[in-house]
Amino acid sequence: MKKKSDKLQTPRLVLKSFEECDRQPMVEILFDKEIKKTYMLPDFTERKQAEPLFERLMASSKSDERFLYGIFFEGAPVGFVNDCEIKDDAIEIGYVITPAHQGKGFATEAVEACIEELFCMGFAHIRAGFFEGNTASCRVMEKCGMHKIDLEEDIEYKGVLLHCLYYEIHKTDV
Repeated sequence: MKKKSDKLQTPRLVLKSFEECDRQPMVEILFDKEIKKTYMLPDFTERKQAEPLFERLMASSKSDERFLYGIFFEGAPVGFVNDCEIKDDAIEIGYVITPAHQGKGFATEAVEACIEELFCMGFAHIRAGFFEGNTASCRVMEKCGMHKIDLEEDIEYKGVLLHCLYYEIHKTDV
């Protein structure tokens, strides 16, 4: 596989690695109760507990072994896109946008840029999943050209069994 680009630019966003100066806003994102409803994060009781996760995200965003970009709008982090699983020429991604920036097309813009980058890197299959009922995430996937696949699973998260649906796009689809 080809190495990922250092930075991706979209009309409104910059996707790049995290820096130390992003710690506080990212800790707020990782601690956000609304984000935890749709993106599997530990149930931190204090913001300080999210700092080691930020450090791992920052290291992963700088690693050639991982696919992780911080999503920045007007210089501030508003989310991230990351790999969940990589197997041969297939990758599963996840993404987060802060509630204050949801509904503005940022997730679609970021995921489209990542799909293009992943195809350039040599991936042939890109998958993403969402908890049933998360219609916003489903719409992002559809706008990005992804199609529902015949894969569903139940995942226990915070003591609740949630149904997860998956969408996928293949390099031959574009």
